[in-house]
Amino acid sequence: MAKTLKRLSIFMLLFSLLLVSACSNGGEKSSGDGNAAKDENSVTIRMAVFENDPNGMMEKARQKFNEENDDITLEFTPMSNDASQMHDQTVTQLSAGSENLDIVNMDVVWTAEFAESGWLLPLDDRFTKDLQSNYIARQVDSVKYNDKTWAVPWFNDLHPLWYRTDLLEKYKKEVPETYEEAVEVAQEISEKEGIQGFTMHWGRSEQLIVSFTEFLHAKGGDFFDKDGNVTINSPEAVEALQFMVDMIDKYEVVSSSAIGHSTPEDSRIPFTQGQALFNPNWGYVYSINQADDSAVKDKTWVASNFMFEGGQKANSVGGWNFAISSSSKHPDEAWKVIEWFTSFDNQKEMLVGGGYAGTQLALYEDADVIEAAPYLEEYTKAFEDASVRPSHPQYSKMSDIAQSSIHQALSGELTPKEALDELAKKLEKIE
Repeated sequence: MAKTLKRLSIFMLLFSLLLVSACSNGGEKSSGDGNAAKDENSVTIRMAVFENDPNGMMEKARQKFNEENDDITLEFTPMSNDASQMHDQTVTQLSAGSENLDIVNMDVVWTAEFAESGWLLPLDDRFTKDLQSNYIARQVDSVKYNDKTWAVPWFNDLHPLWYRTDLLEKYKKEVPETYEEAVEVAQEISEKEGIQGFTMHWGRSEQLIVSFTEFLHAKGGDFFDKDGNVTINSPEAVEALQFMVDMIDKYEVVSSSAIGHSTPEDSRIPFTQGQALFNPNWGYVYSINQADDSAVKDKTWVASNFMFEGGQKANSVGGWNFAISSSSKHPDEAWKVIEWFTSFDNQKEMLVGGGYAGTQLALYEDADVIEAAPYLEEYTKAFEDASVRPSHPQYSKMSDIAQSSIHQALSGELTPKEALDELAKKLEKIE
């Protein structure tokens, strides 16, 4: 009996401590994550974001939103920096009708697929034409499919060339115009400096399609002609892929390790560490290169990617858009989050703080933004050489097939002609 009473006393003491603790916290989350002091009827909205967050600006924005909105608690769902993996992660949730993803973070090439699958809510009544006029037109075009609007552009991106200004100046070189010239410059400087010529992300992922599209368009080739016929095994396409192979095997300006690099970070890190001359990559590179711990601070700049003799320069267009999942139980609250994140004020704060480049037109004429991110003037010029990946409802399937064939050529398993002939046959079967 005494033991029973003793156990009961201990239980009551523990229960009392738990009760006191719960009352003292009010059942709320700590203020450290920006979720404190929420209304008891607060709605939780989950937004997909990249794992990579330059200078922590997305997390700062999340905390600020939560501090300003008592009726909504915003939580992030981190996704892979590898666009192919992120696509698969997103599709898994959307196809299952998951309620754990209210706001979809959508690559510009996913619009047709996601809309066709019924995974998104149309936003024509919310993202009106008047609102659209405040955004970069090219990015607005990327969120339209079948005469409907499916998302709001939030991240304006391009895949131009980043290069070492100090090394080109040291060796009295101008930025090359052609790939042929660039290889010669890279060979000379890399040998003398003991660094790589180019650092690339040519692993089997969406980033490989980004890079290959630039070489393909610079040669005058394309995946399809204007009538939709497959042209990926044209002589121009074969020559473009052969040059990529030669950059590894013949010219030795790209390390064989590049065929294992599947994310932009894989190629960005050695460049920021001062180990390469050229790095074709996305716009976020600038702010990281300018960090105090960067080995190349004040030593890099941006230009359009090279062209081939008689061809044209080509920079792959990127960009990401926020859409509302058709499975969301709180579309009105999700829209409020999207409005806030894509507003001029938030996009300006993000850019000035070294985060992602926004999509509001006024940003690119704002004095504070230009002062904080002087590269934007040159970056904007590079959009004149914009290169767009194919738009197709089956784009992801098409991309997966293309990644495999192109990677086999880079790995030496197939010749470029064999790889592209095989790819052409497979693309012809996609409806």
